[in-house]
Amino acid sequence: MSSIRFTPEQISKLGSFSSCEISDALVKLGHPTGGYLPDLKRFSGAENETVVGEAFTVEMVDASSADAPKLEDHFIDLATPNSVVVISSPPHVKSASLGGLLATSLHYKGVQGVMISGRCRDLAELRSLGLPVYARGHSILGQSPFTRPSRVQVPLSIVPTSPSSDQAFPPTEVHPFDLIVADLDGVVVVRPDVVDRVIELAKKGREVDEKCRKDLEAGKGVKETFKKHRGK
Repeated sequence: MSSIRFTPEQISKLGSFSSCEISDALVKLGHPTGGYLPDLKRFSGAENETVVGEAFTVEMVDASSADAPKLEDHFIDLATPNSVVVISSPPHVKSASLGGLLATSLHYKGVQGVMISGRCRDLAELRSLGLPVYARGHSILGQSPFTRPSRVQVPLSIVPTSPSSDQAFPPTEVHPFDLIVADLDGVVVVRPDVVDRVIELAKKGREVDEKCRKDLEAGKGVKETFKKHRGK
């Protein structure tokens, strides 16, 4: 777990950029996935809302897993206010890792949102709460007897759902206190040690895109516009 934490100013600045702008910046820095948490779509929360907060990570395992550690406390009770809860569930399970009651507790605790590499349920309740929830899918099944929380605040490896191949999209790592930014386009994660460079590159990228947009609105061609402002 990194001892470096984001400052309130860094969190505010990153939250002013879209997930796409942040991901573009991370790609320029050589991040293999651009920080993208793949396959997650929004199931609740306002359409124009951007979710920003430090990650509180939760690892779910198969309920039958005898070797995995067991939590003494409920993971919801351990989650911290203002965080973004990131849950990793076994990819094969069809049950939900979050439902209405758990979401209610998180909402009133002041959690900013929940990102689930897995499924959610009780969509009407989630939407009435207004708590932003992103997941791979939804289900009518609860956690028990399918999965259980095993550990919190440990690194997670978020693996895409696409079939494995030599060209498969690699996993994206999420560590405790990484910054999560989620919006209409998707979810991106940023490590504290690169935040200043990401802010710098995202700002430059936005400025370049605005110049391109003005030229395209004026009827100029894409090739000449990109060559002029992007150098390619």
